[in-house]
Amino acid sequence: MTYLKQRLAAGECLIGAGMYSNSPDVVEWAARGMDWIWWDCQHTHGNWQDILLGVRTAQTQGIPVLIRTWTHDGGTIERLLDTGAEGIIVPMVNTVAQAQAIVLHCSYPPVGNRSYGSTHVETIEASLDEWNKRIVTVLQLETPEAVANAEAIASLPGVDALHVGMRDLALRMGKAVDDYSAHTAVGDALEHVVQACRKHGKVAAVIVSSDDELVARMQGGYRLICAGFDTNIIEEGWRHMREVAQSLQSSGLLRD
Repeated sequence: MTYLKQRLAAGECLIGAGMYSNSPDVVEWAARGMDWIWWDCQHTHGNWQDILLGVRTAQTQGIPVLIRTWTHDGGTIERLLDTGAEGIIVPMVNTVAQAQAIVLHCSYPPVGNRSYGSTHVETIEASLDEWNKRIVTVLQLETPEAVANAEAIASLPGVDALHVGMRDLALRMGKAVDDYSAHTAVGDALEHVVQACRKHGKVAAVIVSSDDELVARMQGGYRLICAGFDTNIIEEGWRHMREVAQSLQSSGLLRD
């Protein structure tokens, strides 16, 4: 079996589906064929059973899951990984010390200090060495301090990817942006982080919201890319259909 981590190490560009809805149905029906899934727990309100069912549903589709946690707490990170997820996405990592503390909880000894005890993990892969080879640790850089420390954080063993949280970074730079324009305010940071990743053999990660932005980030060296979130994509599709209907209704072309 080729793990997500191995595919990244081989230089592949992997496109993921972002899940805000906590819906296994969306995973089963709409995410088929995607390279990976971003299962969000930071800004959603699902419970542990939702997370576990989502991971298991993705596994039936052969899609690895990276879970975004809401905390740096090591026990929570370990419990999320105990679902059988292929890795973790950790927000608001600003310093080397924070990064070092996080990665210790992502690998079993002797590499890290992750506690063992999940029967679900054992049914997927009993070898702790194999789990250490497959877990992907993604750290989000979302402040000017984090971007300034990008090279030092990228140099750490156990860090697989750095993700630029563009919206949060832009907000902390005093830029008035939305999800679709944040990239216009943080271009220098995007380039700085990708260069730090290249220097230390790590992967640059990002979320994109349009075809043009996807192309730009791929051409810029980003290789772990979340192609938007289910809720945004559904809303855009429905809004478009509503606008088409409203335009037709106001055109006078409808038959009485």
